[in-house]
Amino acid sequence: MDLGLPEWVADWARDVPKLIVPPPGPKSKVIIEKDRRYVSHAYDRLFQFTMTKGSGAAIMDADGNVYLDFSSGISVMNAGWSNPRVVEAIKTQAERLVHSLANDAYYDNEADFAELLAKISPGGALESTFFGNSGAEGVEAAIKLSRYYTKKFGHIAFWGAYHGRIGNALAMASRVKYKYGHGPFSPGMYFAPFPYCYRCWFNQEYPSCNMLCIDFLEKGILEFGGPANDVASVFVEPVQGEGGYIVPPKEFLPRMRKMCDEKGIVLVMDEIQSGLGRTGEIWECNSAKVIPDILITGKAAGGGIPMGAIVAKKQVMDVWRPGSHSSTFGGNGLSMAAGLAQVREILEQDLATRSRVLGEHAMKRLGELKDKYELIGDVRGKGLMIGVEIVKSKKTKEPLYVPQIQGLAWRKGLMMITAGMFGNVFRIAPPLIISKAQLDQGIDIFEEAIKETQAQM
Repeated sequence: MDLGLPEWVADWARDVPKLIVPPPGPKSKVIIEKDRRYVSHAYDRLFQFTMTKGSGAAIMDADGNVYLDFSSGISVMNAGWSNPRVVEAIKTQAERLVHSLANDAYYDNEADFAELLAKISPGGALESTFFGNSGAEGVEAAIKLSRYYTKKFGHIAFWGAYHGRIGNALAMASRVKYKYGHGPFSPGMYFAPFPYCYRCWFNQEYPSCNMLCIDFLEKGILEFGGPANDVASVFVEPVQGEGGYIVPPKEFLPRMRKMCDEKGIVLVMDEIQSGLGRTGEIWECNSAKVIPDILITGKAAGGGIPMGAIVAKKQVMDVWRPGSHSSTFGGNGLSMAAGLAQVREILEQDLATRSRVLGEHAMKRLGELKDKYELIGDVRGKGLMIGVEIVKSKKTKEPLYVPQIQGLAWRKGLMMITAGMFGNVFRIAPPLIISKAQLDQGIDIFEEAIKETQAQM
């Protein structure tokens, strides 16, 4: 497999990073000042510069600085920034039809996209799709559908879970940071321990633990601890995203499938961040050979245009009657064109395999850094969905808050975003088209930031 950059990547985006002026430069500062005056402060604003264009795995700011991107726009640009197939699809569609009125009329790209998602769904078993505008909207739709299908109203989510920041999706978030000041929330939301083996909730070690966390869910919560046979669905991220890029043991997803089958619960797989090649599989649940009842997609599924969807087993989706759920912009012309182009590009260029190969290389290099630096407590991941957990001490595992390291890397030209329940996990999640050389360059910069921080401590 050729692990160089695709031919279409712009010349300026190949030899990166390139910093012309210390960021933020003067042009960025003017826009930042206006933004701070008029735009909501709710945005995190991790990077103090103004994006102007992207290509491949690189971003250029208003002052001409070029950064290497290890975020993919939060796992959105899997096929690369400004992928020409996606760009051309958007241009062509904009000239033909922007708003498709998909709620009240039929539209060709929507039908084509739904057919493609059915064909590539886990086991080819999910045959019906509802389109919306974001992953969070997909979560809301899955909650409604599971309630409608089972006639129950309870839901199980996991400690460390993140499914969005609106409505019921927010109620299933397990971090106070996201919920603070927004309650009260819907009743019937129950939380179970996710298999976070590096920080086991029960101070056990895998595999001698015999998956005590799942026993706790099945016995302590479902049988004795809370729900009165009212659980409609279990929401699972096959690799936890915002929770810290946590990969559960291989027994976890099959146990969830078995439990849901035995108790008549709908199994919902949230693949908004992990799906479409990110982990080295088209869907991460494929690696465990587990077929959910409902799969949620978003982020990369829109090709950079807002889009989210639920793909469900036909007998589950077909309980909805006309008007049971709706979206003005669901199935939107631009989102269908962009998403269809990106998913086809991921499939035809076999970017899942590329992700797996590059991920194995990155895991090897990052594992070597873990052995070398006291600050790196854990390295885990699949494909190009890799988490690096930063600690003050390997022995105590005390989390180290990482904005200083993040800032050092950014000023050296590497864009990295964080995750984790303690805000101490770096995500290694570049576009899947990144070259091996660029991946190594980014890891070298990351090491420099770690080395400098450790020396200061």
